[in-house]
Amino acid sequence: MRSRITSIVVAIMMTVGMAGVGYAAKCKGTVESIDGGKMVIQLKGKCKAKAGDEVKIKTKKKAAVEGC
Repeated sequence: MRSRITSIVVAIMMTVGMAGVGYAAKCKGTVESIDGGKMVIQLKGKCKAKAGDEVKIKTKKKAAVEGC
């Protein structure tokens, strides 16, 4: 009985965790300007983000080219 309850609780936790990932939106764009603590981003394509939404930004590093 105890193992059944444990397996059901684990299954529910995994389902809830995966549901949270499904709500994340992926938007792409370019930075237009930075003024102090504010950043203006021009979005490409459709994006469901609204003013005031909290976002996490990942930057891409450009590869350095070395030569002789």
